[in-house]
Amino acid sequence: MIDRASKPAMAQSSGPLSGLHIVDISTYVAGPSATMTLAQLGANVVRVDPPGGATDTKRLPLSTDGRSLYWAGLNKCKRSLSVDTRNVRGQRLVQDLITRPGPGRGIVVTNALAFDWLSYESLRSIRPDVIHVQILGRSDGSPAVDYTINPEVGLPWLTGPANSATPVNHVLPAWDLIAGQHAALSVLVAERTRALTGEGQSITVSLADIAASIMGHLGFIADVALNGSERLRDGNHLFGSFGCDFPTSDDKRVMVVALTARHWRSLVDLTGTQAVVEVLQKALGVDFSLEEDRYQHRSLLTALLAPWFLRQPRESVARALDASHVLWGDYRTVNEMVNAPDGLVAKSAVFQLVDQPGIGTYPVPGPVAQSTAWRPGPLQPAPYIGQHTDEVLEEWLAVDEVDDLRSARVIT
Repeated sequence: MIDRASKPAMAQSSGPLSGLHIVDISTYVAGPSATMTLAQLGANVVRVDPPGGATDTKRLPLSTDGRSLYWAGLNKCKRSLSVDTRNVRGQRLVQDLITRPGPGRGIVVTNALAFDWLSYESLRSIRPDVIHVQILGRSDGSPAVDYTINPEVGLPWLTGPANSATPVNHVLPAWDLIAGQHAALSVLVAERTRALTGEGQSITVSLADIAASIMGHLGFIADVALNGSERLRDGNHLFGSFGCDFPTSDDKRVMVVALTARHWRSLVDLTGTQAVVEVLQKALGVDFSLEEDRYQHRSLLTALLAPWFLRQPRESVARALDASHVLWGDYRTVNEMVNAPDGLVAKSAVFQLVDQPGIGTYPVPGPVAQSTAWRPGPLQPAPYIGQHTDEVLEEWLAVDEVDDLRSARVIT
């Protein structure tokens, strides 16, 4: 983790996407994560927030004074313009912001629906080459969120203890996050297309399509369509190979994975189970150097290896696994991930200590791709609602017009 002092958010960004200007009219995870990714790479992202903030500005977890740590995490490196879009003047103001002439401009990312003034057709009538990225719940426009899409893909019936009779939801909003990255990629693809052809476009990304397509990419759909198979819930066993969790003598727990024949040989040698493994292979007529045979007999192999882990504490297990080049990882709490000297946060080069105004100083992640051509500077904290209203508007409006908009309570 890098300790760098944060600076006030600047009007001009630096980075590989410098010169790209994006208007963000989105809430919750998918849209904000898309524009945050682009902002961290140098794009000038302006959030349009209603007075007082949108529905996600108070979402848990909160700081001690009630500020959303969730919102701050997803909106760093952006600027905030507070506009009352219930007002026709406010709607026209945002349209002007989106359709302002110039290269790298005319780009909006939104998950807002049912607003004619924000539609692709309306914006295109003002700027024909506008780029409009719309994040949907479902491709037909009906509402859905990550937590309602996930039950439909079947994964909650594969998650949790093998003997569980009820579905188990996971806590990571995976479809939201993947949709956000697709939306960010869509912006870059559309901007490149516009640079080559002069044409803008409307792009839609739906959470339902994201979820179904990922299930297809990973073979779930083909397995059902071609084999008539339905994967079974199997606790912490790794599907298709050998991997399972093992408790140690000091009540710690590690996940061990043997993906390849080399990994398996190393694990067998480490645990001193060579002779028993040879006997089992002959008796069962299998070859445990093959993934499918290890997977088929996973419960037997887990029971064979477990005593070795139970005889020694976690530290001894960790040293032995590292020396043997076996894939493994600790089961840790989030608290341990954040605070442990050897935790993921402490060991990562992408984190910086950032002073988030009104909240405090804590580790904040920057761009995860480490490039030899560009290094990120100090990360900018998330804005407070309307922090940059005057600054943004005065870039293309006269000062007296800004004052008039504030007097009319169009902006705050």
